[in-house]
Amino acid sequence: MIPSFPRFTPVTLDHKEDYERLVAEYPPISDISFATLNIWWNLEGKLELAELNGNLVINYHLPFDQENSGLSLIGKTQVDESIQALFRYCEQKGEAAKLVHVPDFVIAQIQDKDQFEITEEPDYNEYILDSKSLASLEDAIHGRTRRKVKRFLREVEERDVELRELDLSYEEAREDVFRAIVAWEKGRPGNDPGNTEHDALRSTLKHAEHLGIRPLGLYIDGKLYAVVLYHKTHDSKYYIMHHLKVDYSLPYIFDYMVHRVANKATDESVQFLNMEMDLGIASLRQHKMGLRPVDFFRKYTVRPAGQS
Repeated sequence: MIPSFPRFTPVTLDHKEDYERLVAEYPPISDISFATLNIWWNLEGKLELAELNGNLVINYHLPFDQENSGLSLIGKTQVDESIQALFRYCEQKGEAAKLVHVPDFVIAQIQDKDQFEITEEPDYNEYILDSKSLASLEDAIHGRTRRKVKRFLREVEERDVELRELDLSYEEAREDVFRAIVAWEKGRPGNDPGNTEHDALRSTLKHAEHLGIRPLGLYIDGKLYAVVLYHKTHDSKYYIMHHLKVDYSLPYIFDYMVHRVANKATDESVQFLNMEMDLGIASLRQHKMGLRPVDFFRKYTVRPAGQS
């Protein structure tokens, strides 16, 4: 059970059924999916949940981004009143009255926006790609990706290339995948000096089956060269891409993997790929924009009006 606000409960895997019941009617945003909460936001076991006026209150926590950690509201009922209640709670704890990562569908339910200062969070907006378009690569906007995929295929045309499901039921298999990913990263500039993503990867690999995450591996001549970990959303319209890791010794392998996943999605009548956020990392933003997103799931910080 998820308790009524102001009581919170630490998130565990046992909350999956109750949690997914509460968010079933909402857009398939990565940051409110149960899988993402457990992979990223609960790295230190500090993620908490409560229920308020039929809405979810999430106490987000990222060890590497305290500024963007804090309370968020997910829901559509009595939104103005719920936000004010959360502001009072923050003030009672001696904290700034602020909500983070509030989705656009929640913002749309606010009746009196003059009460609030609402600021978009571009670093946390989620990139939405069209599966069919990326699978065919026929549209002019995908000319650059099409050229990259063709160059990759020329590079491996004499080799045996196979995309297949990974078996993560054994710890040894999970460790083999993890070691391969770490090896691929050596010698490349990193965006994660604290190795936070390594912790997230271990969690994803360990709990993949429980969280409904599908693991795919790209093998070339029997050797693993790329891994993608993703899940299909409750409405079956999206794949959420949690991790896409490749061996960059093969040029354009990243673009090829996105293309292959888009093909798989199209085969399953899944319309979109959610490539998650870029966290303000310039290289990630450039790469994801290059995949020509068709939309974004936008998020906002909400403060009382006139606070700044």
